[in-house]
Amino acid sequence: MSKDDVPFSISQQKALISAELHPTLLAQFLFGIYTGLFPVTLYIYTHKENRTKSRDRIIIGSITALYISTVLFLVSNWLFTNILFSQTGPTRVDMFWESISGNMPLGERMVGTVATFVVYLFADGLLVWRCFHACGRSFGRSFLPMALLTVEIALVISSTVYSCLFSAKPDFETIQTAQISDKLAAASLTSAAATSFVSTFLICQQIWRHTAPRARSRKHYRNIINTLIQSSALYTITILILAVLAFTNTGDIASSFTILLVAVWITAPSQIISGLAPTLMIIALVVSSSQKSNEVSDFTSYASYANGVNSESPGANHEMQQSGSPSAEEQENEEIQVIPGSDHEIADVGEARLKTLA
Repeated sequence: MSKDDVPFSISQQKALISAELHPTLLAQFLFGIYTGLFPVTLYIYTHKENRTKSRDRIIIGSITALYISTVLFLVSNWLFTNILFSQTGPTRVDMFWESISGNMPLGERMVGTVATFVVYLFADGLLVWRCFHACGRSFGRSFLPMALLTVEIALVISSTVYSCLFSAKPDFETIQTAQISDKLAAASLTSAAATSFVSTFLICQQIWRHTAPRARSRKHYRNIINTLIQSSALYTITILILAVLAFTNTGDIASSFTILLVAVWITAPSQIISGLAPTLMIIALVVSSSQKSNEVSDFTSYASYANGVNSESPGANHEMQQSGSPSAEEQENEEIQVIPGSDHEIADVGEARLKTLA
């Protein structure tokens, strides 16, 4: 199909060219936020108490790899935008065809392809690691998310290799191979969304099971559940939309132009969100953990002070015992504070597992 024979209207040409520019600017804006949050996350986490070397390697390594992968994607995306608007022919039709063909230097194109898919592996790998520890390091309980992550790794590798073949061998690209590439990408995105959803569900389930209903920890871990659900929902919904678009793409630009247009609008911002959401989750969990530590410290200090007062005035205790039964409000407070022995032990075991979340 030659440039003189354009089966697309002027409004379609303008819409696609606009979709190449504005999402790139939005991605740059989101990346500015991400760049500000990344060092803050490292600072907050490295000043957290009760850290271990193995946990530091996993968490710091994962969020650093996420940031670097996002940088590589954004660089390749910006290079393509620069080529499109600075080095293409002067006419709108020239820019439109350049946008459809996606011509870029081979190295930059491959780097962008790899960075696009690697982000999902690091984000889901970190979440599955948290799920494994929340399940008491039991392979049986965490089998499903680990199996989904394995499938995701296989699909991501296959999709990356197939996409790189498009870049290395231009003759390889046909309507049929384009459909196969879209279906592989869609399957990879679907597996990533499934891994995120299942891992988040199991973590929340473990938190709910191993915290006593009226214990102080239930309130604390409810905040963690909210953080996990919000960050996972942001990440999962974004990649699910991309998966639906990839599944519905027929490979023919003329018949799937609207799908292509929506995908171009979403791809760049969603890539930043995929790295930003896990980083935000780290900040929220560490801050929540610090708040709990302060609450426990304050409660311990108050309890120590109360015990000291009680030990100094045994007569007052004797008078309280003879003054009659406690009021209903006092009994309710005691029920909230006290957990039976067996339940307390279960809660302690559960909290020991769940400490790795923050």
